[in-house]
Amino acid sequence: MSTKRTNTHRVIGGALVCFFSLAGIFVADAWAAHDTNKEESDYSDSRPWFDGKPFPYFLDMFNQPSIKPQEEGTFQAFPSDSVPRSGLEPFIELAAMVDGQLQRDLVPTNPTTPTADSITRGRVLYEVYCAVCHGKEGNAGTPVTLRGMPAPPIQFLLPVLSDAHLYNKIRLGGPIMPAYGFQTSQGDRWDMVNYLKSADFGKDTSQQ
Repeated sequence: MSTKRTNTHRVIGGALVCFFSLAGIFVADAWAAHDTNKEESDYSDSRPWFDGKPFPYFLDMFNQPSIKPQEEGTFQAFPSDSVPRSGLEPFIELAAMVDGQLQRDLVPTNPTTPTADSITRGRVLYEVYCAVCHGKEGNAGTPVTLRGMPAPPIQFLLPVLSDAHLYNKIRLGGPIMPAYGFQTSQGDRWDMVNYLKSADFGKDTSQQ
């Protein structure tokens, strides 16, 4: 008889534990949902967050507010007392002209001396960001272009392109080419320019 009572008490006790556990989980979920709704209610679809586009209602970690690949623009409303660590580079419109010349061909001027170290670093960066389409030798004969990506050969264009043009092309991209201004620093881009304009461009220097 005592064994039956003990088993009954155990069953009842287990049921109560399950009940209160489930109730606790339900209350915790409800409370979390309440807090989330309160947080999200502070945002309005009518408030622009990036170039006039509304802030997305669902705040997920994958699609955060950011400039997406091949998008142009800049974040607005920086804190008034903030200062860029590497200096401010103004955006140059693609068709902006100065005295009959494209502004992107004129500014900025190259502040980096084309030393051996700069050229070597530029080679490494070029092979990371550019060679996948334009090729290590600049002939564009890569698997990417063979599958339809229109990346032109550049080895014959480099002598006539200005340092500023190459710098702005890397930083701001083009109609098809993505911009690499957010993946590279100013120094990175000038090192790549120095390599592109050097006699070492496209040559295998490992045997030298």
